[in-house]
Amino acid sequence: MCRRLLLTVIFSLFFVTILSIRCYTGTDRQCMLAPHMKDCGSDEICQCAKYRFQCTTDDQACNEYEQLVKTKKWGYTILRKSTCEMLQQQSSSGYDNVTCCSNDGCNRPDHGKCAWSQSRRHASRKLTDLLDFG
Repeated sequence: MCRRLLLTVIFSLFFVTILSIRCYTGTDRQCMLAPHMKDCGSDEICQCAKYRFQCTTDDQACNEYEQLVKTKKWGYTILRKSTCEMLQQQSSSGYDNVTCCSNDGCNRPDHGKCAWSQSRRHASRKLTDLLDFG
């Protein structure tokens, strides 16, 4: 009986781990590896994404200077698989070099460094309207 219970627990933990994913979130060097995410709503699979965007006026992911000179930055987030694929196909979305992937930490910054600052801004808000996990 105990052996069967132990196997059930191990299988359940393995199954939950397979269905969840950890992705980097934030921008450039202000990013972090987020906790496991397994629910992207509507029974959708979650994917990590990496993309380039241009800073615009009132963009919370950019400081005033970056907004003024329209700096291009890298963004990192977790998205529904369908949303990520849509962004890859739409060149007019305002996002360049969109990469979708499905392994833990696969959207790691190319420079390999992430240092989340304690500032008030939350850099990953760039895609907030697309992240309706409701």
